Amino acid sequence: MRTPADDPRYQAGNGRPRRPYPHSPEPSKLDDGRVRKLHLVLRRSGIVEELEERFATLPGPRGYPVGLVLLGLVCACYEKASTNLDDTFETITFGISDRLRTELGVPTCDIEDQDAVNALYNRFHRAWSRLVKILDPVPHERRSRMPRAEGRKVAAAWNGPACEPARPRLEELANRLVTTPVRIAFAKGLMRHWHGDIVIDTTAVPSWARPHARKRSSLEASANWHYKGGGDKEFGYSATLAIAAHADPARAGRYPQLTLGMVLHTPQKDMGRYAQYVSMSLSRLTHLCGFAVADRAYIKLYPQDFHQPLRALGFMPVLDLTKGQVGFEGHHQGAIAKAGRLFCPRTPRPLLDLYQRIRDAKNERERIPLREQLREVESYALVRKATADERGNERYSCPAAKLNCAWAAEREQRSSRKSTQAPAVIDLEDPRSRMAHPAGRPTVAVPKVPFGERPKCCDQSSVTVQVHVMPRMRQDLPWQSTSWALVYQTLRSHIEGGNGPLKSVDAALHAREKRQPRGRVAQSLLAAITVMVENIIELERYRRASKDSARTVLDLEADEVLIPYPASSGASEPTGGAISRSP
Repeated sequence: MRTPADDPRYQAGNGRPRRPYPHSPEPSKLDDGRVRKLHLVLRRSGIVEELEERFATLPGPRGYPVGLVLLGLVCACYEKASTNLDDTFETITFGISDRLRTELGVPTCDIEDQDAVNALYNRFHRAWSRLVKILDPVPHERRSRMPRAEGRKVAAAWNGPACEPARPRLEELANRLVTTPVRIAFAKGLMRHWHGDIVIDTTAVPSWARPHARKRSSLEASANWHYKGGGDKEFGYSATLAIAAHADPARAGRYPQLTLGMVLHTPQKDMGRYAQYVSMSLSRLTHLCGFAVADRAYIKLYPQDFHQPLRALGFMPVLDLTKGQVGFEGHHQGAIAKAGRLFCPRTPRPLLDLYQRIRDAKNERERIPLREQLREVESYALVRKATADERGNERYSCPAAKLNCAWAAEREQRSSRKSTQAPAVIDLEDPRSRMAHPAGRPTVAVPKVPFGERPKCCDQSSVTVQVHVMPRMRQDLPWQSTSWALVYQTLRSHIEGGNGPLKSVDAALHAREKRQPRGRVAQSLLAAITVMVENIIELERYRRASKDSARTVLDLEADEVLIPYPASSGASEPTGGAISRSP
């Protein structure tokens, strides 16, 4: 048998070979049951049937089956943590048994006949090229670097309205792959202990291409620099992920920590829209909506792009404020607007300054005693009376029940003639009873101002707070309160907990050398396959930890119904005669 060491085309000094040579004379064989399970998951995603329908309209003879190309990518990613085409071709052609190849209809050849291997690989590569081309709304040259001006036009077209029909369709196809194991987990009841809490994060997906130069654009025209928190940067794309999490530490290990949605995009472009996309796709799969945590990069976005759509879907954002947002102080309806909350205009200044002291604290050890002091400010905070109306406005009432205020007492006497007497007996062991008694409330010193000239929040028992008031900073849990700190710190740890397996050696989402095909379409599909395979591995890992069989985690029983993926109305039509199905 001829090996790479015997073949002069593969010896040093003769250049890089054009076609892949098997890594070993006898490549490793995948388990038939494993391949069947991966093939079943791929079929349940629905993208194979959709792509086959598109290929059916193309002229020319039927080429290499596109479903087998995707199956090879999934198997290679599962077995070798690689989505390169040479590893994929070797896995699907020589890495499965003869019986399974006949069952799936995989074209095969003699492994010792290098010409036959090259010819079959040509068919395989052309099928992948047609798949990428039929989904690419902005085709351009990827073998030579374009001038910088042309590269900017391609990037602007990708991120502009010109790609609106095709780009959302590509995002949906990629998200279908990611959410297929998630839908299986919901159907099997594995997510019954998950209460709807998620973390949203953007991670780097490096590209196998050199970055942009002053005169020449990168081969990845729509890619750019992804800046990390520590100051490091990676050239490539960004992937916005929604990861299942829990605010209660007692729920750790009671459900698989899956990636619930993913979308690949240009770094620093439309981060709010893509976070809204993964959240919306999740809300269509399940009615569970809990807390949503993101890092400080998201709190700076426009409210109409991130905060308001997230609240409209039913999620409760839990965000950390920046130093500038904490230092901001304004007034609305006569109340003091500070750190996303409204306070009585007679709130003591030392209590309001605690927010800035907490922001300036260097570590959690310094913040804990300051949070204990911050509890005193709760007596001065305006209380929300009801949920927001259809326009997003909310009603807030004066904290008269928590304070001894002469203005509040006078207002109550004017509105009602009933006299309320303080209870004579107090249960000292009940904090609520102690706070309800006037002697246990803080006393507010107010000047003698005629009724009608006082702040509006003091003249009225409740005021309306419009949706545009502090839209980035308003949260259901008060910032830096004890409950906020518990939820934020618990959920924030899930970001690295979810990204860690994706960036490990077993998944290698960060390894550009294991994802070499160029183009945004190729990178979107390959990144989605990587995340989908990691979700499958997480399901198997969870079943093994639960002392159950991991081999049946992808099987559905008769009473288990798979949740259908929500249909999208923005589907793009096939491109028709621009592409042929050459063999």
